[in-house]
Amino acid sequence: MSYGVPLQKMLEKADRLLKGNRIERLDSGHYNVIGDHGTYTLVERDGRVYCSCPGFQGKGICSHSLAVMKLTQNGKGKF
Repeated sequence: MSYGVPLQKMLEKADRLLKGNRIERLDSGHYNVIGDHGTYTLVERDGRVYCSCPGFQGKGICSHSLAVMKLTQNGKGKF
């Protein structure tokens, strides 16, 4: 499967988003991520993360969704 942007680059950007505190938890399962080209809404549902950015809409994965996945796996997304 080709994502256009190499997966490693997406992971690096996800780390940068996390380190820059650019993820805002709105409530259980809902997040805003301030990306390089806008602020995107993300929803975590049934173990998956969905993003409103154009990249996710076309590929089903993006740096924003990877950042939220990393955040919630680390337990930092919990209240």
